[in-house]
Amino acid sequence: MYYDQSESGKRIAKLRKAKGMTQEQAAERFNMAVNSYGNIERGFRGVSIDLVLEMAVVFDSTSDYILAGWEHKEINIEKELVEIKQYLKRINEKA
Repeated sequence: MYYDQSESGKRIAKLRKAKGMTQEQAAERFNMAVNSYGNIERGFRGVSIDLVLEMAVVFDSTSDYILAGWEHKEINIEKELVEIKQYLKRINEKA
């Protein structure tokens, strides 16, 4: 596994668009020049850890997703518990 700044830039662009922001608005929000921000989205420039963390907050995402594309799935504990109980019941019925 490695950091692919081009793919990361695509994810950042997707997150920005999902928030309804222009590149100009995002650049202003992150206190940077528009061309610098555009270079990040195009994958020509990497991002600092501080910027990734700020982007995660602003875009309601995670640093894992921005950097590596990993998406976290919320676990429904109640559903998991029901499935485990059903599984255990089937095992006990076979015994």
